[in-house]
Amino acid sequence: MDSRLSTLRPRFSPPLLLAGLLAVAVGLMLLPRGRVEAIKGAAAAALRPGQLAVLRLRDWTSRGVAAARAQLALSAELAESRRRIRWLERENHRLEAEMLAERSRHSDRAAQPVDKIDQPLLRACCVPARVLGRQARAFLVDQRMLDVGLDEGVRRDALVVQPSIHLIDLGRGAGIEPDQWVLGGGRVWGKIVEVGSQTSTVLTLTEAGYRDLVRLGEGGRGDGPPRLGPEGVLEGTGEPLARIRLVPVTEPVVVGDAVYAAGGLGIAEQPLLCGHVVRVERPVGASHWDIWMQPAIPNAEPQEVVVVRAELNPVRLARKKGTSGLPNRR
Repeated sequence: MDSRLSTLRPRFSPPLLLAGLLAVAVGLMLLPRGRVEAIKGAAAAALRPGQLAVLRLRDWTSRGVAAARAQLALSAELAESRRRIRWLERENHRLEAEMLAERSRHSDRAAQPVDKIDQPLLRACCVPARVLGRQARAFLVDQRMLDVGLDEGVRRDALVVQPSIHLIDLGRGAGIEPDQWVLGGGRVWGKIVEVGSQTSTVLTLTEAGYRDLVRLGEGGRGDGPPRLGPEGVLEGTGEPLARIRLVPVTEPVVVGDAVYAAGGLGIAEQPLLCGHVVRVERPVGASHWDIWMQPAIPNAEPQEVVVVRAELNPVRLARKKGTSGLPNRR
């Protein structure tokens, strides 16, 4: 067996191979110029397909690398744009809330003539508040300052486990009461459901258990006053969309209609916007629409909100006392 393998091994040693190559080179030098050019052309033609394949591979690799770099740069720009959009949305909501609160403060300081008869009896007072996150809630529990829901058996574990609970940093001392609206950026975010000494619980529009009267209407996105339409009951479903019930099918309802808090009429200067209709269905044989509403506030939890309180208009009350403060003479 070993003898057979030895016969299959190459019999050319490196010196012999080098000597052979030198002999070929010398032979090529001695050949006529025409023969040498023909040999070179044949060798170049034989090697050209491989060279073209290498060039194509290099071009394809370069294009792939350039495309990957462009995709990475585009992804970075897209991430930065999304971060910028989220920041602008938060700033927009914060500025709208500040403008609403400032408008309420200006109405307190404005000198209104007492002889006007168009002053409303009630007006909205906006109280700024901050939304408390998970860490803030956990800290307040450790400090034994979170008394919202303790009578109902709510403890620290429940606050940590329930992701839908929302707290603000105002309580009874700020005049907060249940069923008051909580606005984010001038739009309805939810209502107060529990009030403690320092904090209050907010139930948002889409959470299960939320119920409120609403009015559908056109407009709400322009400068003019909206035209209010039928009344219905808004219910939270625990899903991204809330449901509106008890609107008769005889009432015209279309996708895009605005939804306002019915209880805010007569209190706020403008109807309080809850959201917009995104789906309208009529079950077979039903006498009421199935309406689905997209909240006006994005799913992200706002950082700063205002609580709307109804109070008597001091200008209207001052009118009852007369302009001079003297009793009428007969």
